[in-house]
Amino acid sequence: MIKEAVTLSDEIQQKQKIRLKRLMMAVAAYVVCGAIVWLYYLTDQTEQTHITEIAMASSLSLILQAAFYLFIKSGKNLRFKDPSLTIQQMIPGFLWVTYLLSITQSVRGVVLVFYFVILMFGIFRLTARQYLALSLLALIGYGLIIAKDVALLAPHFNLTLNLVQWAVLAILLIWFSYFGHEVHELRNENKVKKSQLIRKRMEIERQRDEIRRTNNELQAVLSKLSTQATTDELTGLANRRHFIDCLRPYLEQSTPESEFSVCLLDLDHFKQVNDRYGHIIGDLVLKRFAETARKCLRKNDLLARYGGEEFILFLPRADKYAAMECAERIRTEFGKVVFDEIPDAPSFTLSIGVTLYSSKEDHQKTESLIARADAALYNAKQRGRNQVILAEPANNSHFAA
Repeated sequence: MIKEAVTLSDEIQQKQKIRLKRLMMAVAAYVVCGAIVWLYYLTDQTEQTHITEIAMASSLSLILQAAFYLFIKSGKNLRFKDPSLTIQQMIPGFLWVTYLLSITQSVRGVVLVFYFVILMFGIFRLTARQYLALSLLALIGYGLIIAKDVALLAPHFNLTLNLVQWAVLAILLIWFSYFGHEVHELRNENKVKKSQLIRKRMEIERQRDEIRRTNNELQAVLSKLSTQATTDELTGLANRRHFIDCLRPYLEQSTPESEFSVCLLDLDHFKQVNDRYGHIIGDLVLKRFAETARKCLRKNDLLARYGGEEFILFLPRADKYAAMECAERIRTEFGKVVFDEIPDAPSFTLSIGVTLYSSKEDHQKTESLIARADAALYNAKQRGRNQVILAEPANNSHFAA
């Protein structure tokens, strides 16, 4: 179960590697300490120490570290609250150092240092209470060793030196416990701050996402409102206001050489369609006209619903011949449309009035340009409908068919 859990998470695997690396550092400390004891023994610097005692201490340390290695490697350490097994590794280490102190005398000052080496491994993990417990374990152990040596080696035992070492050890252990506690608290405080920063960052990201969603919704609403404000709902064409807004810049920026046309288109007898077939059919006719007219236009041409059954068309870069040809094409194509939805439907026709831009009459005057197209449309209806009439500006010509 544990191995499967480890393989499921790359993060856990990485932490396990770090724990094994720390264990190797502990093994190195054991090896150094053991090597010092062996060095003193081989140079005849130790007293009352047998080789079997040193060998047993060395063997126990290696067996102990091998056991921890296998335990971590198997993943069983993950069952513990502290997977690093900090306190579990430190207690045997303290007992091992205490045992070395019991079988040595002249090198005790050096061996005592390894208490602090072991304490360093728990500086980020242990609480003050745990530090004090380990310190008490070391002081009691060393105190018992001194008591044993006083009883067994009284004539040859330097009690004063050992008591001084014990006192120094006590002071340093108490100081180290306080220092370790401060480091532990600082680490916990940093964890809390980091957690708070993570939560704040997540909250900021959530708010940012919420703002982004709100902005997107707002943009969608604005886009919809903009479309509604510029588009005729029934036909999907531009509405009258949008058409005027698009035409005005052309008039304002026009020159005497500018060439464009405006057409007014009206469905003939459309009132009769509504009266005879109803407004639903009337709406269908208007939509079908819009679809038909679009197919007859260029990309930059602008067709708009001017009102009711009237439509208005802007043709940029179109002289009178191009404008008349375009208008005639729309009229012809719409006349071919078949309305299967209408029983016995007649052919629908268009009347169209066309006019050209005149810099003299129409500069910055949309009204005069549209009024001239409207007059041409009126003329087309007066002549019998279903035709295109061109009304040229007064400085060019008179009304012409």
